[in-house]
Amino acid sequence: MSNNPLYVSKRGGTISCFRGDTGLLFLVYSDRLSLFCNDLWAAKAQLDRLEGFQDRSGEINLQAMNQHGKSLRDFVESAAAPYLEE
Repeated sequence: MSNNPLYVSKRGGTISCFRGDTGLLFLVYSDRLSLFCNDLWAAKAQLDRLEGFQDRSGEINLQAMNQHGKSLRDFVESAAAPYLEE
């Protein structure tokens, strides 16, 4: 691995350059996701794509947690209703 990345995004993703048998290879890395590209422009586009996955993943997890939390609250309230005094 390269100690000096060629590019570091504002969100912490990196692009490193390596010399391969057939030319340069660019390693794109962002939050445990990585891939290789043949040119720098493709590497930058893929880094943007990988960092976009992180945004959508967080939104989906938040929506699922909110739905699950509401369902759990409704269940607990309905189970406790006969025991609550008014």
